[in-house]
Amino acid sequence: MTRKVEVTQGEIEVYGRHFTVTHIPTATSGSWFTVHDVCEVWGAVAIDDLSGDVIGWRNPPADLPDTKPGAFREAVEKAIKAAFNIPVQP
Repeated sequence: MTRKVEVTQGEIEVYGRHFTVTHIPTATSGSWFTVHDVCEVWGAVAIDDLSGDVIGWRNPPADLPDTKPGAFREAVEKAIKAAFNIPVQP
């Protein structure tokens, strides 16, 4: 059985790199956000749309040289939340 689901896309920039993010809603308050550039999908992150909590990653991006561990992933999460008006936890 199939059903139609509306997806939306946004653009983010993280550490000078431009990405397209596709928001895929789920049956719960969480959603998947796929992060991709022109050539490949970089990963997908599940975020609770109501609380802003990051539920988890599929294929999380690798750390960039000269950044602290996890900084790139955290910057991607923050940029997604800003682009899609998702609450940010203090």
